[in-house]
Amino acid sequence: METFDVQSAAYHRNPYPTLARLLAAGPMVAWKMPLLGQVHWATSFESASDFLKGADRFAADGRNAGKRNSLGIRWVPRTLRILMQNMLLMDEPDHRRLRKLVDAPFHRGWIDAYRPTIAGIADRLLDEIQSRGERDIVPGFARALPLEVICEILGLQGDRRQFMAWMANFSGAMNAWTLIRVIPALRKMMAYLRREIDRVQVEQPPCLLTEIVNAEADGDRMTDDEMMSMVVLLFAAGHETTTHLLSSGIHALLTHRDQLELLKADASRAPQAVEEILRYCSPVQATKPRMARRDMEFHGTRLKRGDRVMAMLASANVDPAAFDDPLRFDILRDGKNRHVGFGGGLHLCLGIHLARAEAQIALERLFARWPDVRLAVPDDELRWQPRLGMRGLASLPLAWS
Repeated sequence: METFDVQSAAYHRNPYPTLARLLAAGPMVAWKMPLLGQVHWATSFESASDFLKGADRFAADGRNAGKRNSLGIRWVPRTLRILMQNMLLMDEPDHRRLRKLVDAPFHRGWIDAYRPTIAGIADRLLDEIQSRGERDIVPGFARALPLEVICEILGLQGDRRQFMAWMANFSGAMNAWTLIRVIPALRKMMAYLRREIDRVQVEQPPCLLTEIVNAEADGDRMTDDEMMSMVVLLFAAGHETTTHLLSSGIHALLTHRDQLELLKADASRAPQAVEEILRYCSPVQATKPRMARRDMEFHGTRLKRGDRVMAMLASANVDPAAFDDPLRFDILRDGKNRHVGFGGGLHLCLGIHLARAEAQIALERLFARWPDVRLAVPDDELRWQPRLGMRGLASLPLAWS
């Protein structure tokens, strides 16, 4: 069985040779992963797209594929069992039920109303970076912006800084063992959220948390545990992915100066630029595992019920069968950019409009503030996160006049 390095810093610095090998190996490639065992990766644009749309063939909840629990592993701590009550680990009809309850606040119109707020937060963070004399744009901007935005939209009060620290630790847990180590902090974070949910139920302030608390569809409402899991999901899925979208996107533009000049010449190109960053950089490299509901053949591979399958979004996004000259970074890419950076099908990213708004505004404010911004160190000295399934920079030192 051929092995592929998709986790090291060296891979994240230049993933494209490995992605080419994956595509050459076929539309379905199997290899062993820690804890999970053998996993089949859908590597091509066609196989990944079919997998994403195949909710009738692949289950997010392991119990629908012959497993003992949602994750398909033997033992799960009680704290994590509460958090497992989220849409990422649900199939129909449970997924549709929760999605219907929270869909409205994430429509484009609702998010667009927050654009001035997002811009104000971005400007303040850049002010603070400049006043402190910082050069690394990751902690104070790429990471801080999505965290502060989601805190603001949710309407969280209390000690936001402490909550964001807990959330950063939780999101940084890279495997089951590190996840177990952060359980004490996770319990404190969940106690904070329970207090916030109780406060919002009484005070009813105008915010997303109030929308979640009051959400009702067909006479149905979320339980307290489901509300808790939903808020944690919004944070974990929202801030980590957007952080990597910003860091990798800023890097891509700074290392493709011709594309950066196109963006600076016309800020209305920001939406196109963000879509090309999502395709070319693939901040979310792969989906969570799903399991075959039954024995089947899928793109030439025999699968048994319960076999784990993941879509390699990064290779699908540079598949020459789907994109002309896919290794060219082109923010004016002709035609509709059909990338799978937000997944697809039943589990299409709930925060798609929020992530796009944050990235578009962040790029516009950053390059308007410092038109001559550039890398402060040689490109090969930058530190990339050695993270399975994500691609982003651990630090990104910049220089400007």
